[in-house]
Amino acid sequence: MTLKSARLARAENLPPEMRREIGIEEGLIIIETRNPELRENIIPIGEGGIRDYLLTLGEFNDIEIEE
Repeated sequence: MTLKSARLARAENLPPEMRREIGIEEGLIIIETRNPELRENIIPIGEGGIRDYLLTLGEFNDIEIEE
C-alpha cells in the first residue's frame, strides 16, 4: 500500500475513547492515509521518533552527504 498523506498531531486533542483505543494518553501521533483504502490510521510515535515510523514504510539507502 502506498502512503497518501501523513499528519502530525497531539494525542491530547483526540477524544478519550480514541486515546484508549490506540493506547496512548499523551504525546505525538501520526495520522496516515494509505491508498487504495483511504482510511485514516492513527499511529503513536514511540521512543524512536519519526525516524522509526519512516523506516517502517520501506527500505532506505544510507548515503553520506558532503557539505
